[in-house]
Amino acid sequence: MRLIKLLMAAACLSLVLASPGTVAQTDFTRSVQGKREALKMGLYPPDVIMRHQAALGISMAQRKDIIDAVKRFQSDVSDLQWEMQSEQQKMQQTFAAYDIDTDASLALAEKVLALESRFKLAHLKLLITIKNALTDEQIDKINKEIALRRRAMGTNSE
Repeated sequence: MRLIKLLMAAACLSLVLASPGTVAQTDFTRSVQGKREALKMGLYPPDVIMRHQAALGISMAQRKDIIDAVKRFQSDVSDLQWEMQSEQQKMQQTFAAYDIDTDASLALAEKVLALESRFKLAHLKLLITIKNALTDEQIDKINKEIALRRRAMGTNSE
């Protein structure tokens, strides 16, 4: 029975540590991984648009729309991030026990995963809003720039 509990706890911990929202990864690592995933899906993180705004010909109206979307996102997720960190810490404490309460640890893991899902959905909403603010020509330009960088670097990164 104890072995089953340990295996379940290990599975939950590996699930949580593998997710991009955990304290086990640095902000930089999450940022790079998230950016690569967004670009692979044909979405553009705000910093990519900001860095290329002159080349893309971003209008003042587009800039305002993107800045407003980023501000809404930051406002929406700030409380969520605090709650997520708190629940992750609680979960890590339950895993530190010698005898892990399976039901309690799985309930905490479920709560953490739900919070991470809400965060990812908010981020996806931001990326969709940004892409919808761009013209077809701007999307073509950024895609060409990304393709050139990938070829120059010999990778699939931005």
